[in-house]
Amino acid sequence: MFKFVLVIIAYLIGSIPFSYILGKFIKKDDIRKHGSGNLGTTNAYRVFGKVIGTLVLILDTLKGGLVVYLFKNDVIFVNSDLLHPLIYGFAAVLGHVFPIWFKFKGGKGVATSFGLMLGYAPLMALSILPAFIIMVLSTRYVSIASVISTVIAFYVGLAMYFGGEFPHYDLTFVFILFISVILIFWRHKNNFHRIRQGTENKTKFDISTKIKEFRHKV
Repeated sequence: MFKFVLVIIAYLIGSIPFSYILGKFIKKDDIRKHGSGNLGTTNAYRVFGKVIGTLVLILDTLKGGLVVYLFKNDVIFVNSDLLHPLIYGFAAVLGHVFPIWFKFKGGKGVATSFGLMLGYAPLMALSILPAFIIMVLSTRYVSIASVISTVIAFYVGLAMYFGGEFPHYDLTFVFILFISVILIFWRHKNNFHRIRQGTENKTKFDISTKIKEFRHKV
């Protein structure tokens, strides 16, 4: 019974709305009233700036990563009969996406899902990070980079599972990655609709402009 209670606790940890808390505490403002109204990292950057946005990114990543790390390495509950650590990590992701405090309207799960991978398979998570950065810089759409990076993570996990050389890349890991792809794609459906309409916000960093500026200086 206790191992199932821990799933609920992991969900509640994931549902901590750091973007809302930091916005209220530092800026005295409600992030839900600005930008996309989303509680995630991207909107925190757009609404509150780099400092708060970066703090939200770190904290949202830790929600998934710390939960998985603690259960995977038996840091707290040593030799206990527990579920797979990714079950608790994914519960944290669901808490982030569907927080009970805000009528189940939360973030899009990207940072917390990355934390989940970072806590369970850190080398794999870090190897996908450059692909995410390149896609953000080239497309200037965080939504596209997020979804494609998640798909890449799923296929890498699938390949590692069938490779059979790494036991912790098990079927549960592949399944959680597959569900994460569906969840993150679904949470970004409105972004893709806005991209088709040409109304989706782009990141301010334009790599083509920076290259032109560099060439001009040279």
